[in-house]
Amino acid sequence: MHAAGGQTFYAEGRALSERAERFTMPALALRVAAALIPLLIAGTRLTSHAGEASPARSGRQAVSISIVERAQIAREDEFVSFGLPIPKQWDVKRAGQLRLLDRGGKPVPADIAVLARWGGPPHDPDSPAKWVLVGSLQTVPAGGSTVVILDASGPGPQSPRRIAVSSPAAGRIAVNTGAAVFELRGGQEFNLIEQVTIGGKPVLEPLGSREAVQYLPAGQLSLVEGGKTELKPRRVQAVWERNGDLCKILKVTGSIFDATSRPLLDFTARLRFVAGRSDLRLDFTVENNHPIIAGEDGQPTNAHRCGAVNSVYIGSLGLRFRLADRNGPLRAFTEGNESVGSPPGRLRLYQDSSGTQHWNAYVGQVGWDDQKQSAHPRLQSYCSKPGFEISATGAATKSGRQAAGWLAVRRGDQGPSLVVAVRDFWQNFPKAIDASPDGTVTVDLFPNGGRFRHNLRVGEQKTHSVLLDFTSASADSSTAASRAKAFNRPLVGLPPSEWCVRTGALGEVPPVDRARWPLYERYVRTAFEPNPGFDPARDDPNYGNRTLRDVIEHYNLYGWQDYGDVPLDFEAFGPNQAGQFNLKYWYTYGMLLQFCRSSDPEWLDLALPAASHLADIDILHIPDAGPQHWAHGAYFGHSEHDEPGNVNPNRNANSPSVDLFFGVPDLLLAYCLTGDGRYREAALEAPESMIRMMEFSELAHPIFQRERANMIFGFLEAYRATGEKRWLEAMRRVVAATTDLSNKPWVTDPSAYGKSHPGEFISMFSFSQVVWALGKYLDFCGEYGLTDDLHAAEAIRAYADFLLKFARREYAPGRATTLNAFYPDGSEADTYLEINNWALLMADVLAYAARYSGEKGFLEAAAPFYATGTIDPVWQDDPPVYLASKDLVNSLNWGLVYMNQSLQQRPEKARPAAPAATPPRR
Repeated sequence: MHAAGGQTFYAEGRALSERAERFTMPALALRVAAALIPLLIAGTRLTSHAGEASPARSGRQAVSISIVERAQIAREDEFVSFGLPIPKQWDVKRAGQLRLLDRGGKPVPADIAVLARWGGPPHDPDSPAKWVLVGSLQTVPAGGSTVVILDASGPGPQSPRRIAVSSPAAGRIAVNTGAAVFELRGGQEFNLIEQVTIGGKPVLEPLGSREAVQYLPAGQLSLVEGGKTELKPRRVQAVWERNGDLCKILKVTGSIFDATSRPLLDFTARLRFVAGRSDLRLDFTVENNHPIIAGEDGQPTNAHRCGAVNSVYIGSLGLRFRLADRNGPLRAFTEGNESVGSPPGRLRLYQDSSGTQHWNAYVGQVGWDDQKQSAHPRLQSYCSKPGFEISATGAATKSGRQAAGWLAVRRGDQGPSLVVAVRDFWQNFPKAIDASPDGTVTVDLFPNGGRFRHNLRVGEQKTHSVLLDFTSASADSSTAASRAKAFNRPLVGLPPSEWCVRTGALGEVPPVDRARWPLYERYVRTAFEPNPGFDPARDDPNYGNRTLRDVIEHYNLYGWQDYGDVPLDFEAFGPNQAGQFNLKYWYTYGMLLQFCRSSDPEWLDLALPAASHLADIDILHIPDAGPQHWAHGAYFGHSEHDEPGNVNPNRNANSPSVDLFFGVPDLLLAYCLTGDGRYREAALEAPESMIRMMEFSELAHPIFQRERANMIFGFLEAYRATGEKRWLEAMRRVVAATTDLSNKPWVTDPSAYGKSHPGEFISMFSFSQVVWALGKYLDFCGEYGLTDDLHAAEAIRAYADFLLKFARREYAPGRATTLNAFYPDGSEADTYLEINNWALLMADVLAYAARYSGEKGFLEAAAPFYATGTIDPVWQDDPPVYLASKDLVNSLNWGLVYMNQSLQQRPEKARPAAPAATPPRR
């Protein structure tokens, strides 16, 4: 049944499962694939053509992108933006060299910005564009798609509908989209939106700054006293983060005050305006920038547990807008056709829990029968209702499981209207939207805090996206529901996957090939699709055939603290209770790679919430004053095994540590794909901590640990994003210590080293991560035209020889792995074989050795490791299904170098013999 190694593996890969032909894409993916335009590659020029435009036949440098509608809501002039890699060969230095065309080949207005460059930072005008952000207004039928084409024959035409910005009075900004004029107040009086004028008529009654952003404590709980606090208000600042003709984003920073005028929290508000539209998107980030407290050992003492000193309890945090009092009585309405005319009290939509089957997984006592404990203060432990509730004047009128999250108000039949919707409303429970008799709409981001005890710890933040749809025409339930549904499922731009891969912007990543790599491609899609290769007559049905999406629901990993993360399900502490994985091992990066190599938007449905969680929750954010301690900007990775995450959700007690420093590459790739400035900001805080934590790393030690992989990869991407030499210098320090073979005699004579260092061992998966990172370093050198003066290629070859000569174990025909820990002294105290998809990482190490040594025998030797990682992704003879989050993330990121190099080096070509390996020890 299983494939043999070497050349025959490629042919037998298709025979690994006789049900390969049963592998089918979801109907949506088939529709998307049909809409995508085939890629034509000629020489070094990457070209794509689309129907009527036929850019390939005209010889232009061009690529087609499919704009897909997935909410079954027709879109008219909706702004859609997407990140797109550009080949270096295009030599595009300025965004104006690019233009966008419709499917008929007619140039159309577009906002185009350079996000990253080949061999230089984004601000370097002499380096070619590597990633660009493309935005345009699109009309797409419900459930349909359209095609646009980007080419290098720009500039494109200007839009007749352009956003105009003016300053009508001191401290005021007016943004005229053509459909509405939005007026904003500057300085400490910033109140989100001062006024909206449509057709010369005002829509709002302005609120004061403290009314517009209203903080209330959780009963008697507010700021936790006991240490130095930062109670100086942050000066309100506004900058244009994006300044296109069609879309502008104003970023405003300031503070949130309590009733006694103490600035307990800070905020960052991003307001997105679109030409020709009277709605806007508000991304509102709440931040706790109070300082950490360092103990005698220098470790933070108040960063982990909920309720620690300088954390802030929130009873309610309302974003408030008041409809102007004109043209008749108020009518408020929300989901399920609930409406109230001239309401004597408020109409309220309130989501108390996730509404899933397992909404109460953490309510009451949790844990295995003999280890019961309270889940308090974990957010989910305070849920009391299986979903949402709608109430009018305080009395419940309707309930349900998962609210879409919208509410609307209007004045009379012809008066102004406001539709408000919160993206991922039920997923980020608890949430509430209220309408009061005076026309005030309140989006309560942290409602019912007296029960939920919302606690924002130092360095923690949370972002919510809110739709504010203003109109002078009357809105109704149907219109409001459609707007909310569309807001929750925006248009998505899908470039051809082969295009993304062939540009080289992703490095050693191949396109999806289900015929060539059936087991790998099936397994990674268990993120959201049951494995069609699973056969309950052959495979143990007790394991089921679940997906990561199913497991997130099973462990109820929802709520504003956990949404976007994946469960620590391989160390569950109860029947459906687990801690948080914190997206360790570059989980988000792997999801985004899989999106790029497949063009399947279902990856984005998991990856973008993950990126937001990573940016908000998993990084200890640097306050305005800058780095005050090594922990600022640190990443909280899972490190304590069997951590339940109840009293310290997402912040394990022995984190932060450079040993578990992930997230920088993840967020920077998310930024390149979306242009979301939050991701870039958070990503660049993290290296500040890494560079300070280097002092805790034993770089001179002969045996290295995985922390070096984290640092090399993180510093490398930080340098690409900024061009700051300190990141390059820090990366080179780590690389130099790792490639120095003079103090690593174990590479060629492990037994001699073991005699002088009894008991020392090499963690083989850590070893492989580091060598893999050295491969990425050499990829970087190639892009930047740098010489390998640190001899990384020589080191990779030596480490690959060590792996094959001393650490490889062939446990079955055509399959190979290593020990979990290699003991140079020969004791092999740990005899556990890593028969799982860590072997994919080892295959990548050998593939890098083949690439940078020119010895193709390494690639042949990698095939049995790849076979292990795809046949036995969790353990030997396991069923081909999702079993745990840790296993899936390994496959998302590893095996790709091997597959890509295999495509470059055709298997039918002769290869040098693989380095000799010792027989397995019994």
